[in-house]
Amino acid sequence: MAQLLTIANSGQVPTVNFHLQDAPSPKANEVLVKLLAVPINPLDILVLADLYPVKPNCKHAGEPIPGYDGVGEVVSCGADVNNLIPGDLVVPKKFGMGTWRSHVVVDAESLQKVSRPMDLSFAAILRITIAPAFCLVEDMYNLKPGDYIIQNAGTSVIAQMVIQFARRRGVSVINVVRDRPPAELEVVKRSLHELGAEVVVSETEFAEDASITTKRITLALDSVFGSSGRSLVKALKVGGTYVQLGFLSGPKGLLTLDTSDLFGRQLTMKAFRGSTQVGMRSTDEQGNLFNWFVNLFNNGELRLPSLGLQKIEWDLSDKSGSKERLVQAVERAQKGALGQRKQIIVFK
Repeated sequence: MAQLLTIANSGQVPTVNFHLQDAPSPKANEVLVKLLAVPINPLDILVLADLYPVKPNCKHAGEPIPGYDGVGEVVSCGADVNNLIPGDLVVPKKFGMGTWRSHVVVDAESLQKVSRPMDLSFAAILRITIAPAFCLVEDMYNLKPGDYIIQNAGTSVIAQMVIQFARRRGVSVINVVRDRPPAELEVVKRSLHELGAEVVVSETEFAEDASITTKRITLALDSVFGSSGRSLVKALKVGGTYVQLGFLSGPKGLLTLDTSDLFGRQLTMKAFRGSTQVGMRSTDEQGNLFNWFVNLFNNGELRLPSLGLQKIEWDLSDKSGSKERLVQAVERAQKGALGQRKQIIVFK
């Protein structure tokens, strides 16, 4: 029996439902995939709340199946499939496949074959986290050695990957993190410095330390919006670029600009969607890029987030226990508590 989660379609607070279904069988051009590891991303929480423009493609019992990233293994192939074989490791090519389930039958052309990393958690975040982090560093501004990137939500997984890709280009990173108790802040700072961040400050420290804005900050990455985003805009040098990639402060937040930002300092303002930016590359280019990421990871040149991941076990032999763990994991992600690590669902 296959197991899956769906978005409950009733009630004011979005929740998930747990279901059982017969294991599906592939048609001629399809493959059966057993999911191995799937993340719970901030994007997924937006999908649950119906605030993300790309909707889930698949439904069960009339309810959408969430999950836009993850990694699985091909179990069987239809008669006409010639680009995949059982045992291949695959990730979705596009959003909306619905990865929060144990098994899925999909068209073979909707999957991207990838190399096998030493930790499957790395493959599970390739499309929504690692590839977008690379695109932020490579595509948003013509960065040069000596430039600085400044980013808020500095403990997020995408921010930690940005640090690593920037370091490979000789670009320094200033990470702004939420205020927290001093001892906890020191742990965060030490971890991010070890990963390669040059400066790590709390939001309060950033507001009080004028020396930070004397650096050549040419790219600002804003995952929060509102007043936090405004502080990043103010830190940019003439001709710099501001990129909005999230709104953790809430979907109704506002970013204040004045005439000096656009006319005086000639700033460029951009909105970033990882799926669009990654999709500007051909299928072959994406495959080569993903395999390069895996190779870097296996060689120790890229690391999983130093602040850790929280793995959630989905044990197919323990339906009630798995249901409880999964529902709790989604609720934690919805609350977004300070210090909450990215959760990765691991199938057993």
